[in-house]
Amino acid sequence: MRYIFIFLLLVQLAVLSAQPALGQRVRRPTTTASPKDTVNISPPQDSLVTTAPQGDIETTINYSARDSILFEVDRKVVHLYGDAKIDYGTMELSAAYIEINYDLNTLTATTLADSAGQETGTPVFKDGAESYAAKRIAYNYKTKRGRISEVVTQQGEGYIHSEVVKKNEANEIFGLHNKYTTCNLEHPHFYISAGKIKAIPNDKIMSGPFNLVIADIPTPLGFLFGLFPTPKNKRSSGVIMPTFGESRARGFYLSNGGYYLALNDYIGTRITGDIYSLGGYKVTVDNTYIKRYAYRGNFNISYDYFKNDEADVADPNRSTNSLAGLPPTQRTAFVNWSHSPVQKPGRGRFSANVRAGSSQHNRVNFNNPNNYLTPTFNSTIQYQKNIQNTPFSYTATLSQGQNNGGFVGEGENQRPAPTTMRFTLPDLNFAMTQTSLYELFSKNVPTGRWYENFTFGYNLRARNEVSNQVAARRLGNVPVVDGTERDTTFALNLNNLDRLWRNGRKSADHNFTIGLGNYKVFRFFNLTPNVNYRETWFDNKLTYTYDDEQQAVRIDTASFGRVYEYGAGASLNTTVYGTVQFPKSKRVEAIRHTMIPSVSYGYRPNFGDENRFGFSQTTQVGLDSLTNQPIFQTLPRFNGNVPSGGLQSSLSMQINNRVEMKVRSRSDSTEAKSEKVSLIDNLNIGTSYNLAADSLRLSPINISMNTRLFKVFDVNFTSTLNPYQLNPGGTRPVNRYMLEGPGFKLARLTNANLSVRANFNPAARSTNVPPPTNLPGMLNPNDQFLPDYVDFNIPWTLNLDYTIFYTGGTQQNRGEITQNIGMQGTLNLTEKWKFGYMAGYDFTNQNISNASLDIYRDLHCWEMSIGWRPFGLMRGYNVTINARSALLRDLRLTRNRSGMNFR
Repeated sequence: MRYIFIFLLLVQLAVLSAQPALGQRVRRPTTTASPKDTVNISPPQDSLVTTAPQGDIETTINYSARDSILFEVDRKVVHLYGDAKIDYGTMELSAAYIEINYDLNTLTATTLADSAGQETGTPVFKDGAESYAAKRIAYNYKTKRGRISEVVTQQGEGYIHSEVVKKNEANEIFGLHNKYTTCNLEHPHFYISAGKIKAIPNDKIMSGPFNLVIADIPTPLGFLFGLFPTPKNKRSSGVIMPTFGESRARGFYLSNGGYYLALNDYIGTRITGDIYSLGGYKVTVDNTYIKRYAYRGNFNISYDYFKNDEADVADPNRSTNSLAGLPPTQRTAFVNWSHSPVQKPGRGRFSANVRAGSSQHNRVNFNNPNNYLTPTFNSTIQYQKNIQNTPFSYTATLSQGQNNGGFVGEGENQRPAPTTMRFTLPDLNFAMTQTSLYELFSKNVPTGRWYENFTFGYNLRARNEVSNQVAARRLGNVPVVDGTERDTTFALNLNNLDRLWRNGRKSADHNFTIGLGNYKVFRFFNLTPNVNYRETWFDNKLTYTYDDEQQAVRIDTASFGRVYEYGAGASLNTTVYGTVQFPKSKRVEAIRHTMIPSVSYGYRPNFGDENRFGFSQTTQVGLDSLTNQPIFQTLPRFNGNVPSGGLQSSLSMQINNRVEMKVRSRSDSTEAKSEKVSLIDNLNIGTSYNLAADSLRLSPINISMNTRLFKVFDVNFTSTLNPYQLNPGGTRPVNRYMLEGPGFKLARLTNANLSVRANFNPAARSTNVPPPTNLPGMLNPNDQFLPDYVDFNIPWTLNLDYTIFYTGGTQQNRGEITQNIGMQGTLNLTEKWKFGYMAGYDFTNQNISNASLDIYRDLHCWEMSIGWRPFGLMRGYNVTINARSALLRDLRLTRNRSGMNFR
């Protein structure tokens, strides 16, 4: 190595023989016209390359300088002045001045003072992905150790300000007199002051005793040691610090403390718990899993012991105002599971959405009104697959539903109401999409004949519905032999599985769809005939007999029964266009009205005919108390699953309308294009007339309309008109048209609904999607990473909702009108202040239905949020000040008085 170095120096001497003696500065000329004044060892002209394949130098050292390069042969030192740069393998070093010592294998970089005395050319050291900026850097390229003075290094989301840093060959950093912070300013707003720090890149930062400093004011907050994980692109296991607070219902508490297990790259488990001073605890296990391009999901199970002594002991001297409406002491559990696959052609799709558990769990652990007020929870597990290159598909579903319970009894006798559980185990569906019969059974090419348009579709749904509630056998006021007096609900456990299965209701539904094609008639009309057939199998069929001794109806059950129905019909429709031109108008060119009238006819037999179909049975149900004559009643034979009776020979009429306007652009260009503006997106009027009915043949008239005006207002309108008059009591319609009454009235308005939504967000007028509410709610204080969704680029948003609903009255009253108006939006007063607001007013009850105000303040590396709910179940407020970094998520101050909590 030494001989190679001497050889290179001799080459340098030969080239520089006409230059000043060694030991003096070699300055580059200000111009590049003559190459004699430059150091030209190898291109480019302002750089030097030293190669040494063997010895202490492992690879090529490339170095350059803008001002000059000075060699000291006797000391084996090279000096680089002005924008000095060195490239050695993965290491890069740049500074105003760099010294290379080949004898000690060191690199030293510092700043230089300019003509004004200011320090310039701060040294920057890069080694792979690590980068450091400091006033002085010393690095040994043989041992890969370094010493850096007054340096700022970035580790994960944090920054370390150190007086002196030593770096070893493993890239580990040892700092002296340190400031650790997540603030990216040169003078941070806050930091953790620690005498000694060790940082392992992409792993963790460890420190000795430390304390928190805010605005250069030391605080007593600190600990004997510190550990800050800084993983990069990977998860790591670690302790989850709890939060503390106070609850009206459960006293002082520590919440959401535990441990996070990063089991592997696909699964992470979060185990947390709560403990309360008034007794009780809660344990939650939350698992998140993901496999790229395959599936992702979350499985959460929670167990809670809720203790409420005031509800357990009936003592009139004890106040229960703070616990009003809360359940007594109980143990509850709840499971949440969501699984979403990535859809792939030709492969099955397994999905799950499960919410099941104790009915009272969400009432004592709610964090928003939806959890508290939701009456039912439903769960679904499903597997679905389309068989490739065939019209067939199948689906297997397991579903479950439960009510939210509630309470029965008062005082010490209060207890949770029985929970009704409903299961569909299983729910199987096999379907064949509508397919051409000609293509299905023939290999010939279609020739366009009428019978080639015939299509066939089939759907089979088989299911078993079970419940832990046994409904009483009752037929209205008719006495039933062995009938229970009331419904009964039994517990779900292993001992009751056979009872659960016996009470199940099994059925198989077959639905056939037959299409007879589409045909042109009279040039402008489309005729579409259709035929349908449906059959359902049940696991029981009821037969009724009257017991004279007990004067009650006896019900006998058979093991199988079938119900079927069929019908046929045809529809005829066309499209009519009408256009009005405006040649003299400067803006409006034309208005076009599109009308699509359609008429359809459907026929369906009277499946309530007992003699012909037998889906119902007329039997004696008692004796008349005055005449002692038998009383007969027609009863269904399939637990109410009987096609609706009556002959249907119905003619349906419908007219769909669209109105558009063509306007010229406001551009001054002679080639300005026109654009279409929708005035009415859809106006639909429809009714039907049953030719086979003996009375009330004309059905109510339905009118619906929706449109979007000026790209701001969304208007929706629905109404129902009844063409018949009411009886004198105003309780039911009679077979007499409104036209036949006094005055000229076509129909009677039974109900109407008008809703108008206005979106005044200037950045979102071109879309139909309303902007999201950007501010966090006070109902979820765990969401501390507000910068992720607080958008300061939108200056303001405003959404207004107005709804009016009318319910028709009778001769005795004029009906009821319900009106509500709602408002929500955001406002950015400055770049750092953002306000969110929401309010609603009920004109009928003349009160404010709901209201909230949210305030967000950006404090650079900190943030503040304020939320206020003046009304409702969750009325209260919260104030939160916290560090923005996820690394210091527990560094926050919260004041919360909302719902059952106050902190």
